[in-house]
Formats: sequence, structure tokens, C-alpha cells
Amino acid sequence: MFVDKIVDLDDDRSYLILDKTVLNDKNYYYALRLDSNGKPTDKYLFFEELNEDGDYYLDPIREENMKNLLTISFTISFMNMAYDM
Repeated sequence: MFVDKIVDLDDDRSYLILDKTVLNDKNYYYALRLDSNGKPTDKYLFFEELNEDGDYYLDPIREENMKNLLTISFTISFMNMAYDM
């Protein structure tokens, strides 16, 4: 998966991948849901990347503790990017 790429999931929803982080050797993504016209909505989600026999999938994060940890991780990443500008 790549940042700034649009992915279509099995639920017929499209997401723009905004950022990626790695925690405990697992890839996680922060994504923005797009409407049926490809326009941004106000829905943001975290996903874990799963690899099954060489095929990659995105699985939405449901656990609140993990959502909180990812919020902290992505916030720090955004702050570092802003500080480096």
C-alpha cells in the first residue's frame, strides 16, 4: 500500500491513504473515506495491513486502545512533518 493512493475495499467504499506507520513490525494506515463521486467525506479510519499468501488486505481497526495508540503515533508523525517544514 502506498500513501496518497486510493484503495477500494470489499464494502464498495473508497479510501485515500493519508499516512502510514509501523508498530511492532505491522503496517498501519490512516485513511479518508471518499464518497461515490470520489470527493472527501468527514470519515477517517485506521487500518492494519494484512498479508495472506502474498495478497495484501486492509482491516479496519476496531479496538479502542489500538485506535488511541495510532492517534498518538500519527499525531507525532504529523507534528514532525510540520516541524521539519
